[in-house]
Amino acid sequence: MGEGAESVTPALLIMLGTIIASAIIGFLAAKLKFRAMRADTYIVAGRALGTIVYFLNTAAAIYSGYTFLGGAGYSYKFGAVAIFMWATSLLGYMIGYVVAPYIWSVAKKSNLLTFSDFINWRYQSRVLMLLAALISVVFNIPYVQMQIKSVSILLDASSQGAIPGIHLAAVAFILVVLYVFLGGMISVSITNVFFGALMLVTMLGGSLAVILKYFGGLPGLYSAVASTSPKHLTLGLKPMPWFIGTVVGTSLNFWVWSTRVQLLYTARDVRVLRRGMALLSWYIILGTVWITHVGLAALALGLKLKDADYAFIEVVNLAYGQVALGLVAAGGAAASLSTAAAILLDQASTTARNILSPLFKRELGDRELVFSTRVLVLVLGIVSTILAYTSPALLVDLYLLSASGVLQLFPALIMGIYWGSLSKYEVIPGLVVGELAVIALYALKMEPLGIPGMIWGLIVNLATLFTIYALRKTMK
Repeated sequence: MGEGAESVTPALLIMLGTIIASAIIGFLAAKLKFRAMRADTYIVAGRALGTIVYFLNTAAAIYSGYTFLGGAGYSYKFGAVAIFMWATSLLGYMIGYVVAPYIWSVAKKSNLLTFSDFINWRYQSRVLMLLAALISVVFNIPYVQMQIKSVSILLDASSQGAIPGIHLAAVAFILVVLYVFLGGMISVSITNVFFGALMLVTMLGGSLAVILKYFGGLPGLYSAVASTSPKHLTLGLKPMPWFIGTVVGTSLNFWVWSTRVQLLYTARDVRVLRRGMALLSWYIILGTVWITHVGLAALALGLKLKDADYAFIEVVNLAYGQVALGLVAAGGAAASLSTAAAILLDQASTTARNILSPLFKRELGDRELVFSTRVLVLVLGIVSTILAYTSPALLVDLYLLSASGVLQLFPALIMGIYWGSLSKYEVIPGLVVGELAVIALYALKMEPLGIPGMIWGLIVNLATLFTIYALRKTMK
């Protein structure tokens, strides 16, 4: 009994309390059933979110365990290379400011609910729509798996290893699955307002508190790292081609994630989107930029971590103890669970609307679509939980695997918006070749010339696309 009591630490109580509170919010939001059986209400919140709700919902969905734990872990392991995360978002919001209003306008006019709906609208190709849907669903599975692992790490640290974190993480994830099942995007967006605010406060507050306590500010931190491991202040721990390729690849694919496109549809109007992009750029400056510095702090303090992804929470625990650890762990859980909720809804609605419906050659009505999406939320939630147990990996590595597959949709979406004569005859072969290249390089653990697999995939994708386009033009 004594050992069990010791495992129930203040940090664990705070974290579990936050998870339970978020689940209650999600369940209460599900009771807002004024139009609950309409598909657009269940899947994209009736396209009615204002600036603040859209901003916090999107921030909570985008910035996940990958950011909260992976950012500090990656800088602890590889140093300044981790700043690729800063560029990813900042360049991504520049692209979003330009393309998001157009995507939203088309979706509003044509009643589009998923990313693959947009692809079908643009190319009038059910085959391409099906391919886009399969890629979106399959390559988002590691991303959901990553969120469960993140919560597991936080629970493990909060209980000081006395309770197997993966079991409690699975329970927390099941609560998320249930409120997404009940309320769809209504539950997701209302819960994510709470999550998004909590994440920002804990990322900024926790990072600043640690840096100021031990180093007095950034100059002191940099001096301490220079004395401990000068290479961590350079890009020398990864090849330069890898860094450039990763920045380019993750920036280009920022709005090609099907979940993020679906989030665009939730905005009330174009002005909400533009304001949201501006606010989100500040979110990354106040959040991720500081998180990556905490990994350097852990290095400078000489912490020996059992896993690099523990860097942020271990430093906070060392500096301020259990209560502070609990607050930061709660923010990390918010980051992970909010992202998992948005991805699950997107995966389920995409599978129902863009995979099962065309395969069975039957258009689903509103009630059927909502019912199918709810069932698939449960099914995909179970699959992700099983994978979290069986296929653990470094958080950033899981993200980069997902990002590599998703990037291959860039020509179809972004180039397709501005290149009117681009057709399915070029896009489909390019997409298939690009995905095969990504999968082969990942399986072989190869990065030729130090360039990441996602970029090699995009190169062969574009080469195939341009070659077929040129051949078609010459044959006319």
